[in-house]
Amino acid sequence: MMMPSLSFTPEPLPWETAINAFLQLKRLSGFSAGTLEWYEVTFRLLKRFHDEHQLLCPSPCTCSPEHLQAFLWWLSRKDRPITVHTKFRALRAFFRWLVKEGLRQDNPMVKVTPLKVNEPLPKTVSEEHFAKVFNIIPLSRFAGLRDAALFSLAFDSGARLSELLNLRLCDIDLLNRCAKVKGKGNKERMIFFGALTGQLLSRYLTACLTRFGSLSQDSFLFLTNDGRKISKRQVQDRWKKAQQRAGLTPLPFHGLRHGFARMWLLRGGDAFSLQLLLGHTSTEITKRYVTLWGSDLQRLHREKSPIDSLASLLKLPRSRLR
Repeated sequence: MMMPSLSFTPEPLPWETAINAFLQLKRLSGFSAGTLEWYEVTFRLLKRFHDEHQLLCPSPCTCSPEHLQAFLWWLSRKDRPITVHTKFRALRAFFRWLVKEGLRQDNPMVKVTPLKVNEPLPKTVSEEHFAKVFNIIPLSRFAGLRDAALFSLAFDSGARLSELLNLRLCDIDLLNRCAKVKGKGNKERMIFFGALTGQLLSRYLTACLTRFGSLSQDSFLFLTNDGRKISKRQVQDRWKKAQQRAGLTPLPFHGLRHGFARMWLLRGGDAFSLQLLLGHTSTEITKRYVTLWGSDLQRLHREKSPIDSLASLLKLPRSRLR
């Protein structure tokens, strides 16, 4: 006699239990504190939406697409479209996880329509902008030399500020002009820099050894005047003030990363290599860079056209081509 098959259907998880499990797994996977906070803010707003509308939705395992669409509409009444879209992405990741873990059969976010977002143009640091800032930095001072090395490394490699500030001495290779950084999701990759940036880093490290004595291989690379790890806020503030002293309208520090991407493309670099250098997990942002600076590429081609450069060597008819 065949035994009847037994099936087990788990009880739907309460919101708090599911959210805590999701955040804990993301934390163990090496997601940054900023990303975890981004998720938590979204979930807190969702709870507030429940409370204000007195909705009976005890579990994310039974939450309907209509419920989530109403939540996004509620957000859109007070937030910008780009902000609402970030919440949409957080919810999409959360419900994908529920389905992947077998806690829910369907993904309600598939039926939720995201708000249309017109992404703003990235605020990009040009080579002229960077040069003006660099030239007013006092390299004779420790803080000035550190700033020059940090700003140059950012513009030369396209690395994120958080990646640069987490660099330790053991991560940097001055001989081969490269460094190992940890990007989003704790993923490691190599970044590279040129000879001038290498010289600045070498001078800065000499200043560190003179100022603080011997440093361990685990010491952070970029330090304050008293030897502590410099903070993100401090760097952003010093970058802003340096631009103001140069008589420029301040651009965000992230504009150095955009500037690297623009210069890479204008100097003939390919989009695939750019994606690897910037640590993008998808091609979407890289494609956007190519689209944004298409006019620059067109101008560059007009200046560097292979056929135009051969005009004096090619036997072309004098009459107009038909």
